[in-house]
Amino acid sequence: MSAPKKKKTAKTLRGSLPKFDPNPSARFASAFLLGEGVPHALIGRIAMWTLLPQDQHEFTKDVDFAVPLRFCEPIRAALARRNIVPRDLPIGGLAVREGEIKVDFIDRREGGLNRLFEEAIEAAGRAGPRTRVAGSKIPVVPPEYLLALKVVAAERKDQDDALRLLRALPGLDLRQARDIVFRHGGPGSANLLDALARQAGRPDARPEYRNGG
Repeated sequence: MSAPKKKKTAKTLRGSLPKFDPNPSARFASAFLLGEGVPHALIGRIAMWTLLPQDQHEFTKDVDFAVPLRFCEPIRAALARRNIVPRDLPIGGLAVREGEIKVDFIDRREGGLNRLFEEAIEAAGRAGPRTRVAGSKIPVVPPEYLLALKVVAAERKDQDDALRLLRALPGLDLRQARDIVFRHGGPGSANLLDALARQAGRPDARPEYRNGG
């Protein structure tokens, strides 16, 4: 049985943390990517801000956008036309640091995760939530994909973020998320998601396998 379609929602970015206002970066990136015809979706900590209660917004110092790998060099060229010289990201993509503009365009070629990123962007375009910046609506990766991105990355901070998502979003389709994780990260990543779901106390978590021998 297919899961019911999720209703698109629009939220406004509100920087509850005074040390970093994400709006100038998100405004610049949204206008730039739309103007250049680059498919994109909001990811990272700011995407989590759109999904979690305000008291769970953890500090970040930039705004992350997922972009397809094939657009990396066109993005670099388009930035150059604006006299902006980005730096390369070790995980794949480009970082812009220009005054109050702090944005990463991430393709995640490192580790071969670019296909997961491209699939997440496509899902955001079809049925992802939206966040509003300066009158424009920015696509955000759906919760199931944001969770998958965190689990497949397999870093400690990402696992902590995954736990927050699992605890705060009871409506998250855990089965769909596991399918995504298995497809792009294999059984090891899927087992990690199972363990995190149990740790989060999810009633829909897979039970732990115990060898009776």
